[in-house]
Amino acid sequence: MVSLLAAGLICQYTGDAWEEKLRTGLYQLSNDSIVIYSETVTDQQGIPFVKYKEAKGIQPGEVYNPTIVSNYAIDYFKKIETGTDGSANIKFYNCIAWLSQNMTLKDSFAIFEFKWRQTFYDSVGAPWTSGMTSGRAMEAFTLAYQLDKNQEHLKNAQSLLRGFYQPIQSGGFTYKEKNGWWFEEFADSNLHTPRVLDGHIFAMMGVYHFLQLGRNDSAEYVFSRGLSALTNNLANYDKGDGWSYYDAQKTVSDKKYHTLLTGQMKELWELTTNPIFETYYKKWEKPLNRPYVYRIIKEKNRSGILLLISLSAGIFLAFTVLRKVFTK
Repeated sequence: MVSLLAAGLICQYTGDAWEEKLRTGLYQLSNDSIVIYSETVTDQQGIPFVKYKEAKGIQPGEVYNPTIVSNYAIDYFKKIETGTDGSANIKFYNCIAWLSQNMTLKDSFAIFEFKWRQTFYDSVGAPWTSGMTSGRAMEAFTLAYQLDKNQEHLKNAQSLLRGFYQPIQSGGFTYKEKNGWWFEEFADSNLHTPRVLDGHIFAMMGVYHFLQLGRNDSAEYVFSRGLSALTNNLANYDKGDGWSYYDAQKTVSDKKYHTLLTGQMKELWELTTNPIFETYYKKWEKPLNRPYVYRIIKEKNRSGILLLISLSAGIFLAFTVLRKVFTK
């Protein structure tokens, strides 16, 4: 009992991090626990590409995903600021160049077109596009402009902004509705889309970061329409028990995405002071603050329970060995 209590106390502070490592190891050994759909690696220029595993009869293979490239660019920028990676500057601009070269220009706007089918939502056909991708790339171009004041980065961000006006029915990613504009993460013109919550928010925030460069009526309008859609639909993503739904299909968020969504609610509350975001931030945060042992039992979390039992057994064994040593 003492060893179990000690294990529970240790897990309260380190359980989530250790559990993630254990879960990953379990999957690699036995294809159990969680599904890992992809592996991200970087090429010699520091540009990431993804090795997607086959799922649902779909095999994307090894591809450069502009969403991931944008994420890496943003992370490289943070390392430039902190000076934690001497090569971050080169890798940042390599990602920026890749994004610039791989945008699809249509008339006066730009989007990113995915020529391959993704495995997460097999109802979405190819080609497809993504509001989240455009938002993250806009943020990356905005950071590049802040760094060197090169007008090309600003032009790229503006072209992507104009893409937010393109309706999903015409090959864009925006649902233009009376209660606001929803920016779809997995968008095809057949409207077989899941309306992913974090993807819409990432799209909005990309526009918001662009807005920080200075007043822009177009960006303000797009952001306000996206904010309206979010506030009017947010209740549909609340499971009711303190947990969130990942998409409009009522897919329950795993811990990673629930934590992400909770953080996004806090960010939006601080940004807009809108009480709806405060409400969901505090509501969704509660389960994350519960004691670790309580959470893993309630969630029937196999990896967490295995971690607790293993750690408890290890502590018991250590105590037994020490007791024998000191009683000789």
